[in-house]
Amino acid sequence: MHLEDTRRIPPPDPDREPLKVNVYERMSKAAAQLTPLFPYDSAGAIIPAGAVLVGGPDMEYGHFFHWNTVNEVAVTYGASKAMLAAGQIFVTQQLHGVNSFLRDQKDPDAFAVMVITQHQSASGDQKEALIARCAKCKAELVRTEYDATPHGLPGYDAKRYGADEDPVRQFATLAGSADFITARNSDEGRACAGCGHVNDRFPAERWGWERTVLQTRTVNAAYHSLAQAASPAEAAS
Repeated sequence: MHLEDTRRIPPPDPDREPLKVNVYERMSKAAAQLTPLFPYDSAGAIIPAGAVLVGGPDMEYGHFFHWNTVNEVAVTYGASKAMLAAGQIFVTQQLHGVNSFLRDQKDPDAFAVMVITQHQSASGDQKEALIARCAKCKAELVRTEYDATPHGLPGYDAKRYGADEDPVRQFATLAGSADFITARNSDEGRACAGCGHVNDRFPAERWGWERTVLQTRTVNAAYHSLAQAASPAEAAS
């Protein structure tokens, strides 16, 4: 067997047309941190997701922990006055802390543009969790665990965040993160059972997860409304 026969790249998956994006252009218009750059999230897919973190007098990002059963790799596409250097690449641990990664969130000259790439499970279930800890005693305040098993695996549940016929799937990581915000900003989620400290509200607006979930739900509703409006015309033709 010739060497070139053993190194042939297989043709692209017909369900995943090869695409390219400019991360700077795409993230300049993104509605949320961890916005997927491509429309593919099924089993075995590699999902690069962008984040734009910027400082300012009113900026506050908070802190939480993310746990994932699949691997994540982060690449910094530019940074200033951040804890990450431009061009830095690192692999996260399955349980890792998340914050702004800026040395001073109040500094308007501080920023970081990142891409966090998640490799969807190719077999078996996928699980994720977001965890908040008390700012005073560090005890666990909230743990939101969710099933992130991707489309194409037996454990996938289309009705978990939408419907089978929706043309745009909710990205489970963002949908689960929005659920975390609801729990974290409740009265029970702010009050520490250990020391009694009432924690500040989590700054949900800096992350945009709730907005993205709402927008995804809305575009799916818009698609169904157009299909319903077209039905009489199709029947008459």
